[in-house]
Amino acid sequence: MKRKPIFNDLNPKAVTNDELFGIINPATREWKDGLFSVIMREQANLSGDHPKWIILDGDIDPMWIESLNTVMDDNKVLTLASNERIALSANMRLLFEISNLRTATPATVSRAGILYINAQDLGWNPYVTSWIETRTSNSEKANLLILFDKYIPPCLESLRTRFRRITPIVDMCHVQMLCHLLRCLLVPANTPADCSKELHEMFFVFACVWAFGAAMFQDQAIDYRVEFSKWWVNEFKTVKFPGQGTVFDYFIDPETKQWALWAERVPKFELDPDMPLQAALVHTPESTRVRFFVDLLMEQRVPVMLVGPAGSGKTVLVAEKLAALSENYAVANVPFNFYTTSEMLQKILEKPLEKKAGRNFGPPGNKTLVYFLDDMNMPEVDAYGTVQPHTLIRQHIDYSHWYDRTKLSLKDIHNCQYVSCMNPTAGSFTINPRLQRHFCVFAISFPHNESLNSIYSQILAQHFSNPEYRFHASIGRLVNAVVTASLAVHHKCSQVFLPTAVKFHYIFNLRDLSNVFQGLLFSSNDCLTQPTDLVRLWMHEAQRVYGDKLTEEKDIDAFYKIQVDVVKKNFDELDEGIILEKPNIFCHFAQGIGEPKYMPIPDWATLSTLLQEALASYNDLVAAMNLVLFEDAMMHVCRINRILESPRGSALLVGVGGSGKQSLARLAAFISSLEVAQVQLRKGYGVFDLKVARTSSTTTPSEPEG
Repeated sequence: MKRKPIFNDLNPKAVTNDELFGIINPATREWKDGLFSVIMREQANLSGDHPKWIILDGDIDPMWIESLNTVMDDNKVLTLASNERIALSANMRLLFEISNLRTATPATVSRAGILYINAQDLGWNPYVTSWIETRTSNSEKANLLILFDKYIPPCLESLRTRFRRITPIVDMCHVQMLCHLLRCLLVPANTPADCSKELHEMFFVFACVWAFGAAMFQDQAIDYRVEFSKWWVNEFKTVKFPGQGTVFDYFIDPETKQWALWAERVPKFELDPDMPLQAALVHTPESTRVRFFVDLLMEQRVPVMLVGPAGSGKTVLVAEKLAALSENYAVANVPFNFYTTSEMLQKILEKPLEKKAGRNFGPPGNKTLVYFLDDMNMPEVDAYGTVQPHTLIRQHIDYSHWYDRTKLSLKDIHNCQYVSCMNPTAGSFTINPRLQRHFCVFAISFPHNESLNSIYSQILAQHFSNPEYRFHASIGRLVNAVVTASLAVHHKCSQVFLPTAVKFHYIFNLRDLSNVFQGLLFSSNDCLTQPTDLVRLWMHEAQRVYGDKLTEEKDIDAFYKIQVDVVKKNFDELDEGIILEKPNIFCHFAQGIGEPKYMPIPDWATLSTLLQEALASYNDLVAAMNLVLFEDAMMHVCRINRILESPRGSALLVGVGGSGKQSLARLAAFISSLEVAQVQLRKGYGVFDLKVARTSSTTTPSEPEG
């Protein structure tokens, strides 16, 4: 007894079946060994009578477990496709570590002894006790024990019954997050050795509120953060929060050790005219507090996950944090999509690593590598409910290694950490709880109206006060009215134009709102000479962003009515006749092709003349294209051109075949002095083909077809 076992762990779903058990190449008849067969052979050849374990830590599915039936029954032999037979010796054992038996077959279950570990039996006490033992001060240990017993049980009980979280999170994840936050906050600078129990409890409460409340769900109907705040204030009265706002609105001022508003920490915004608006981050109290905790946790190498709907600012928030990291850090961006596989992910993760001594790998020098996993829940879920790339990440976080897919040798990966973003309304919606529990989760929701007002007012005010543009003072005075009108239109569109099976693209988020303001930032003092010009430009941008998405005539009419109502309410002192005068068209070629300047077009005749000139140039320089430019066609060229001139501008043109989408897009691209490369789709067209097409178009631009 008490002999130390020799063990190898692997996640069977982190590799393919062929990589697990080996495969015969059908062309060369050459045998390529598999990971499991290599490990089993090595253990079978080891001398000595030590226990030998192969730990298969991952989801069971019939695709791989059925191959082990002969190993698990009385034969105790693994038979490979190469006809090699590897015997399971008397001191070798297979140990399966799984969360459920949902996809296990009766043949498998009957061959293994099953030990069920009930999470309720174990509870949170063992984890907390072991964490408290890592603290050095005896008085702190005693105090922490009392505080954990006081706060944890009511919090866990209320989470199970009263509140909804943005993504499913197991109880232990909250307790772990609390311990991580306490490790960050209970430092000598905050709680010196002689500090009072009251101050100690204050920091504990601050950590506890965020550990249990950071992932609360909120939408237009209900805000569970507010509900959680009300419950907390009624339940725990020892540490009193200020009466205004919620418990999430306050932090502990490091100087005074008193509650202070997050709003006091919001940094000032400086508009960079060269930066796309979608990449700019205007800090709000909400983003400031999330950034504070991300800073703390990343410093301790704790994986962090931001969860929120599309366009809520998750990626921008993380990107700003990563850009601000010191030279001691390296960053690797890992964008996930539906087709991301475990093998593709491993190649991306290994690219920035270098070989150290032995089987150790890590980032260059003594740097810490941060992997930014964006859209983490987008990869395909297989038939048995597993997301392959996630199994590789979990293997790394749990065991600090993965396997070389060619040499089948172990690679120990050091000095790496993860930060991720996830949209709970897309992809697989959730991720495996065994991976989820490693991350500290923060819910990122759409900013409130006050925050949106603050964000866009600062952006617009700085643009109109820029001395380079020399705007008239009367234009700057309309900033608040334009922002209020934009928010009103956005909220009304979100409520009126709901997505259906046919109109599934009727989704409006902060990106749309930002696109409206991006259009306003195109303006110069030549474009806006009087206040009515600004309102007309605003109406045009809102029409382009919201109106152009609408597919039915009645929806377009309803949107125009919304706009007119908002104009009457917010710009009642201006001449309504001038504002609503048609046509209302702004474009980048109003002063001629090749001189991009965002200006209004006075009438259809002027636009027709400009586009006829552009078409004649196109026919002379590129290829003959016979277009009849009626009003709708001209309007479409302006729309496409506006998108192409925008930073990060990508357009999806939807319409029946033969309606002129391709021809108008080619003309708009020509006006913007862009080359056109056409992708020829065929059966089996994949990511590699797209990369080749992209490379060839950037080096030797292909001639557009007529």
